[in-house]
Amino acid sequence: MKRSKKINAIMYKLLIEKEMDAFSIIEARDALLQTEATDLDANEARKQVYRHISLFQRNGWLNSIGSGRQKRFYVTDEFRELSVVSKKDTSAASYRRQKQCSKNNKSEYSVLVKERKEHEGELKIVLGEIDEYRTLQTRFPALEDTIAPLLQRSKLRSAELLGKVNVLTNVLKSLSIEEATC
Repeated sequence: MKRSKKINAIMYKLLIEKEMDAFSIIEARDALLQTEATDLDANEARKQVYRHISLFQRNGWLNSIGSGRQKRFYVTDEFRELSVVSKKDTSAASYRRQKQCSKNNKSEYSVLVKERKEHEGELKIVLGEIDEYRTLQTRFPALEDTIAPLLQRSKLRSAELLGKVNVLTNVLKSLSIEEATC
């Protein structure tokens, strides 16, 4: 059973719904502006279309012939064989809504980012201590009994700090995933 490939909503509308083939960027832009009730200006819409077309070319889903304004894009057989579905709505209104939601979440949880940076800084210091204790152990074997407990404490502290950094990183990643669904 083939798994569906999620593609950008803009490209889904152009390539699947409008069945565009042998098109220029300007034609794709115009088709996008006609299909969507968008407040994007023509230049911004052209940039979005160009970015998506470039990505599709890198994936091998579109080929191009010509150059400059005569450049035309053709759907490849590889793309035709894919089972595709549209990603979530990427209209300008949706983008603004996500951006606003993202700003709210980021301001609420910026303290978590700050804490993670503090813990990462402490972790770097403790890792430096561990390296220095090991260096001293090799340089002065007679101090083994003195250095060993200090080294052990630093190792425990580094494990504790690494745990905190990992927890905060995972929470922040989860929040960024929630932002996308906000």
